[in-house]
Amino acid sequence: MWMSIRVFTMRAPTQPLTEQLVPNALLQTLLDASQTGIVHLRPLYAAERPAEVIDLAYVRLNPAAQRLLGLPEFPVGTLLTLAPQDAALVAFYSAAFASEQAEYYDYQPTPLGERLYVAAQRDGELLVASLTAVPAPAADPALVLPPTLAQQILGQTVTAVCVVQSPEYRLSYANLAFEKLFPGRQLVGSTVAEALPEVPQPNLELLLRHLGQTGGSFFGPDVRLNLPPVDGRPTQWGYFNFRYQAYQASGQPSYISISAHDVTRQVLARQQREQQRAEWQRLFEQAPVAMAVLRGPEHLIELVNPAMCALWDRSAEQVLELPLFEALPETNEPLTKAILTDVLATGKARTTHERLGPAKATPADKGYWSFGYYPLQESEGQVTGIAVVALDISAQLRDRHQVQELNAELSTLNEELLTANEELHANNTELEQAQMELWQLNRNLETRVLEGVRAARAARDEAERQRRRLANFFQQVPAAICVLDGPTMVYELVNTDYQRLLPGRTMLGRPLLEALPELANSLIWQTLQQVYQTGEPHEEIGVRVPLARHEGGPLEDFYLHYVQQARYDEHGQIDGVLMFMLNITEQIEAHRRAEKLQAEILATIQRRAQERETFYQVFEQTSALVALMWGPEHRFEYVNHSFQQLFAGRHLHHRPLAEALPELVAQGVPNLLDRVYSTGEPYHGTELPFSIIEPDGHSRKTVYFNFTYQAYLEEGQPRGIAVFAYDVTEQVSARQAVVASAQQAQDLAHSLLVANEQLTRTNTDLDNFIYTASHDLKAPIANIEGLLLLLRKQLPTEARQAGLVPRVLTMMQGAIERFQLTIAQLTDLAKLQHAYTQPAEEVDLPAVVEAVRLDLAPLLEETHAELLVNLDGCATVSFAPQHLRSIVYNLLSNALKYRHPDRTPVVQLRCHHQGPAAVLEVQDNGLGLTPEQQRKLFAMFRRLHDHVAGSGVGLYMVKRMIENAGGSITVQSEPDVGSTFTVTFPT
Repeated sequence: MWMSIRVFTMRAPTQPLTEQLVPNALLQTLLDASQTGIVHLRPLYAAERPAEVIDLAYVRLNPAAQRLLGLPEFPVGTLLTLAPQDAALVAFYSAAFASEQAEYYDYQPTPLGERLYVAAQRDGELLVASLTAVPAPAADPALVLPPTLAQQILGQTVTAVCVVQSPEYRLSYANLAFEKLFPGRQLVGSTVAEALPEVPQPNLELLLRHLGQTGGSFFGPDVRLNLPPVDGRPTQWGYFNFRYQAYQASGQPSYISISAHDVTRQVLARQQREQQRAEWQRLFEQAPVAMAVLRGPEHLIELVNPAMCALWDRSAEQVLELPLFEALPETNEPLTKAILTDVLATGKARTTHERLGPAKATPADKGYWSFGYYPLQESEGQVTGIAVVALDISAQLRDRHQVQELNAELSTLNEELLTANEELHANNTELEQAQMELWQLNRNLETRVLEGVRAARAARDEAERQRRRLANFFQQVPAAICVLDGPTMVYELVNTDYQRLLPGRTMLGRPLLEALPELANSLIWQTLQQVYQTGEPHEEIGVRVPLARHEGGPLEDFYLHYVQQARYDEHGQIDGVLMFMLNITEQIEAHRRAEKLQAEILATIQRRAQERETFYQVFEQTSALVALMWGPEHRFEYVNHSFQQLFAGRHLHHRPLAEALPELVAQGVPNLLDRVYSTGEPYHGTELPFSIIEPDGHSRKTVYFNFTYQAYLEEGQPRGIAVFAYDVTEQVSARQAVVASAQQAQDLAHSLLVANEQLTRTNTDLDNFIYTASHDLKAPIANIEGLLLLLRKQLPTEARQAGLVPRVLTMMQGAIERFQLTIAQLTDLAKLQHAYTQPAEEVDLPAVVEAVRLDLAPLLEETHAELLVNLDGCATVSFAPQHLRSIVYNLLSNALKYRHPDRTPVVQLRCHHQGPAAVLEVQDNGLGLTPEQQRKLFAMFRRLHDHVAGSGVGLYMVKRMIENAGGSITVQSEPDVGSTFTVTFPT
């Protein structure tokens, strides 16, 4: 026969397990006398994988289990150390522990030659197993399956089970779960071919014939089975684990059991994870940006996409799983080593610019690349790898070289016109400064493109780890990225920068022209169609695209640099397009401003000397500080009004810097000017502080500047230096104030976190106290009750009825029962503390009320009460089902218990809606409550009437359950009239 097994485990028990499992006297007697073996087991976990059960330790065996297994009551050792051949049994126990459902197992013969049926189920942190010895059954010529207890248990199990009788292979038994798979069929008495036409008959009959001839068993995992249609619905399908087991009668196999366990959800989840991993891997492979992932201090190449392989001039097979410097010896140089070591040690990203890529076939193929090195962190924060991203910046450098060539041409033109015109040379310097600012804008754009890439974090499962890594990687790339699916270009993925570009537009799951209709006739849409049809990648730089940032908002001109790349499915067919996009609007506008400035300066050069005074006025009116210094001693030849105002009261003209502004000597300014004068190379300073003497000649002030020192050349030789400076003191002070405010906010958040952790620990201690108190008091009160029962049996009849003895015994029994009720309420309080966050769902309120009415039927009959129910306004209520039943039960039972002794109880239960909220009312004509009693009604352990047994926590628990869910409960009552309780459920 089958016996159920329950599993109890506790990782860190507060007392020894042997003490926890010692039963009271009655349970001890039952365990000792039972013919069923009872085994308590404790799972053992792998140190490196805390969730994986690798073995089980014996905790305690009752006498029957000791006889069946040949082990003592408290065995020293585990299943595998005492019986290494029982790995299959350990796997069964582990599966039962993980499923948290009753599981069954046909164990091989014991040392006594008996066959065991094992049943197991988890409960908490321990495992309890029952073992039933079943000798070989006697021969039964009629081959009729007897109605045993095993059939009763099989009839209730969720696993589909049937029994086939040989040699005709007719079904002699099918449990309820098996009949639900094939509703409306006559299974018992039919052959397998008649009962199960969906199963391929030649294979099934061949398997049954083999098992009928040889005995033994067969296991088929993850078998797809088409199920018959039900109620007009189409044919369904599912995945099942099948087990076939032959049983003998008269020494020959006569029966074959077939069990099927539904594993559809697990199989579909595994297939979905594999599909998601393949999708992210395909995105990584098809990305036009060169990417690779390095692991560990040896920088093993773990992942690399085709773009990076092309940059390295290696195939993936040549570099994967090899150290970087072994696979690519040309990268084994000090700078690369230092960068990789620094990223692993500090966890901070590093970038390098304008580096030549690895050598290729010809020098013409060499390009300039910007490399980003980003740390990959595990869940504990430890840096275990580096994501390398490379971006081709050859085009940007070519643009910069063109600008430099233009500067050279302008310089030549200046020399051909009026080389002696100092003002025009100063304007030429300003042009060069504007060009340098444009170059700096380009560099800043490159930096923003490369910064922000973060690799995905590793997880326990390799496939899931790679999927999350690739997902995070694409979300964190500092470029707008989207994945468009199918010919209608449905948005399948939009990363953070793409959504930030158009913050008020909804794109995911919508076709491109539906989400952004303004692109209907744009170049982007035309090139997308071309890439989807031909598979050829397409790149555009500086394309003007009118877009609205918000739905229905005005169109704005965006200048975009985008790359469109075809995406291929597993069959090599184009199924979408990947688009990488950079918003270069600021760069384009800056470039246009530079071009405009160049045109203005060229026109100015043509006007030559007649406009010299105009340029003087420009310098005089600008807020920037402008000065011209001549010769190696840096003598001031010209300062504009802003420069003179900074040094008010100081005579600067025709004086050397060290003499006119001596405070700048100690700050290193002459050294910088000497270097610019000697090398001819400009110097740029950003937000550098300078200490300036005030006009009073004593006090000082600190001022922050962005400035440029530009050498003035004649015939290729430095003759002087032009100074351009901008006062950024206000911006620096504002940023420093913001940083200080952010630090204060962080300190406040930390304080709140510490306070929250203290409150959490306090609540946990209170929960543990309630649970421990209720748990530790059960055994003593049970012993007292047993002693009282023994006392009643031992006292003679005359003594039990003499004097105060009957009354004292009754009072003791009543005290014990009240104590037990209090312990039960404490246990309920502990459970309520952990279960108050149960999710709400739509509950059939009439069904719940009917179930409670059936539970209270004896009390309704005893009191002759009349229960009036009107739930027409509330067919369903959104609430936790278990809590809803407890609330209805408490309110109705209280209405009956506290009834008025002089009239028949009438209890009304009705429900209606107030706006979106459901309101439940319970009205009675009982004793009623005074205003003072109403104020104390919902307090813990508060009892307002002593003629009814109770502990005073029922209404307290009701109030907790309702308020924890966001609802409320109120009472209106009048003594000798009755009470009305109103429950408002959360919306």
